[in-house]
Amino acid sequence: MKNRLAALSILLLTVSFMSCSDDKVPYLQFDNRDGVIRPGMTAEIVLTVGFEDDTTPLKPGRTLKKQFSEAPAVSVSDPGFKIVSVKQNISDEVINGTIIIRAGDELISGRSAEISAVWGGLSAGTTLNVKKNPADYLDSDGVVTDPAAYDVLVNKKRMLPGSYIPPDLVRVDVPTILVFEEVNHLRKPASDALNRMFAAAEKEKGFSLLARSGYRSYKTQVSLYDQNVAEYGAEYASRISAKPGTSEHQSGLVMDISSPVVNYQLTQDFGKTAEGKWVAENAHRFGFILRYPEGKEEVTGYTYEPWHLRWVGEELAGKIYAEGLTLEEYFGQ
Repeated sequence: MKNRLAALSILLLTVSFMSCSDDKVPYLQFDNRDGVIRPGMTAEIVLTVGFEDDTTPLKPGRTLKKQFSEAPAVSVSDPGFKIVSVKQNISDEVINGTIIIRAGDELISGRSAEISAVWGGLSAGTTLNVKKNPADYLDSDGVVTDPAAYDVLVNKKRMLPGSYIPPDLVRVDVPTILVFEEVNHLRKPASDALNRMFAAAEKEKGFSLLARSGYRSYKTQVSLYDQNVAEYGAEYASRISAKPGTSEHQSGLVMDISSPVVNYQLTQDFGKTAEGKWVAENAHRFGFILRYPEGKEEVTGYTYEPWHLRWVGEELAGKIYAEGLTLEEYFGQ
């Protein structure tokens, strides 16, 4: 009888020791789901304590509970992201923490931040990426409600308000082609970026680039579209020209560019030139994307335009370029 009791005691001690998991090596990890946060919104990130050998569920033992009794220390690399709260959950079943992060209303898609945590002597990190949902910024008439946003999505299904005029238009400080002064303007961040890009093309390759058509008002787009319809017919005009309100040019974030090598014209041949290839491969460095790439007409609704540059900021432009996407594809539209 004594032998049986002794054996049973040893068995119970063994089971208790195994279930406490204190003989396992813990590690810290983030469960970040898709890693996306909306501007002005919050995201919940779960911080979990795991074990190197987690093939079977293990309950945290007394030693681990003590190791993680203090709250996690969390930091964020970008001041545009705010830590709202940090909570810990320590029970007989799990050890984890919940971190709530808020992205500032002013953040645009493509912005990212590194989230770091130190807990129980361990550390972990993850990344949060800002990406808006364009469907949240569209009224029942198909008019965008964020016309001044640098990452606004404008296309044939998403119009700018007819009365919209960008708030910070400036006269571009680069060589221009047309005498019509309206089109020689851009919003200031886009104009500054265009300066840097043209200067880099000259310095790095000796290329001469010129600005041909930037901001166009709603009224100007009416005249241009009507002219194209009269010359080419409505069907073809819709492939090469935007209906009033659906033109990105009205946003003040677009510049059509050209070069002496194509006689200062807007032509698909520009994409075959050394200048055009350099622009396609380097525009993202300055925050521009080729808005209407070759082979993407079914996505964008427009034919290939190697001259049409849309400014979205360096972070977003870099992501779109690296992944070979259009703006619609990036936003999943």
